[in-house]
Amino acid sequence: MIASVKRLSLKDHLHWRLLFVLMAAYLCVSCNNQKSYIDITGPAMGSTYTIRLVPQRGVRIETQEVKTSVDSLLEVINQQMSTYVDNSEISLFNKLSKNSAIVISDNFKAVIQRASYWSNLTNGAFDISSFPLVNTWRLGKLDRENKDVWIPPTDLEVTVAKSNIGYKKIKLVSTSLIKSFDEQKLDVNAIAKGWGVDRLFIYIQSLGYKNFMVEIGGEVRVSGSNNRGADWRIGIDSPEPNFQPGEKIFAVIPIKDKAMATSGNYRDFYEYDSKKYSHIINPITGKAVESNIASVTVLAENCMDADALATALNIMSLSDGMKLVESLDDIDALWVISRDGNLESVKSSKMRLD
Repeated sequence: MIASVKRLSLKDHLHWRLLFVLMAAYLCVSCNNQKSYIDITGPAMGSTYTIRLVPQRGVRIETQEVKTSVDSLLEVINQQMSTYVDNSEISLFNKLSKNSAIVISDNFKAVIQRASYWSNLTNGAFDISSFPLVNTWRLGKLDRENKDVWIPPTDLEVTVAKSNIGYKKIKLVSTSLIKSFDEQKLDVNAIAKGWGVDRLFIYIQSLGYKNFMVEIGGEVRVSGSNNRGADWRIGIDSPEPNFQPGEKIFAVIPIKDKAMATSGNYRDFYEYDSKKYSHIINPITGKAVESNIASVTVLAENCMDADALATALNIMSLSDGMKLVESLDDIDALWVISRDGNLESVKSSKMRLD
């Protein structure tokens, strides 16, 4: 007999990101020249955001005015790219019939174009057209007698869903996004959060700040130095399902004028008949990822790239992923690998750890 099972998830399955924790323990609170941060926080993209500013002589802000502007920027992004907003640009596209088109914003266009870049570079490991496949796994094959029981989709259901994806089938002509076939649906959750970080980063820069951090749901981009005049230090959660975010830190990465994103395969998952299924779905095979890669952290010049590549590297093999990272300028990565119940790290040649 199949036992009743439950889905385990710390947050919604579509949000594939781990939470970073700023390492407060590294801040020397007794230093005479240490400045107190100015923090601005709020909800964002199914998670939360934090903007941490180092006070700067000659630059003064009204935090409430900044928060209002930040919230407005995030609302614009939601209206463009959130599948949870019924009348967003992406939702309207997903509802179109074959050969219909929608005129999209320059921002949404930029995200689609960059997503296509990473799809080509990773040979389809990153694919924003995989929404039908991801949704098939999310819904599963519901038990007719017990609606609360998740059952893995059948091979036929996976095959049908897989036939409805393909990044090469995305048609973008100028600012017109054209529906190639009825079941074509896009989901940019694996890159839009990074885009959001970059938009907030540019906004804070425009206010004149040199030293600050922007974070949305664990995706981070920093400028300059922290309040001690040193590199920012960002903690990575140990990829173990029994710990809450921030409860156990696996490693600390010092960064300056960089962005950082982590994607993992340990906290969000489905479970059936005592077997766990990753929430990360391989668009190439159509199956839930089965890998000893527990998490991947990527450093890049911007957060959109770090976000997309962190997702792809969870799907690619370690050897293929390492080869790709080493071939790219200004990209570094840290893999956390689970071997025989133990965690070990593998890092690219230029990745630094504290």
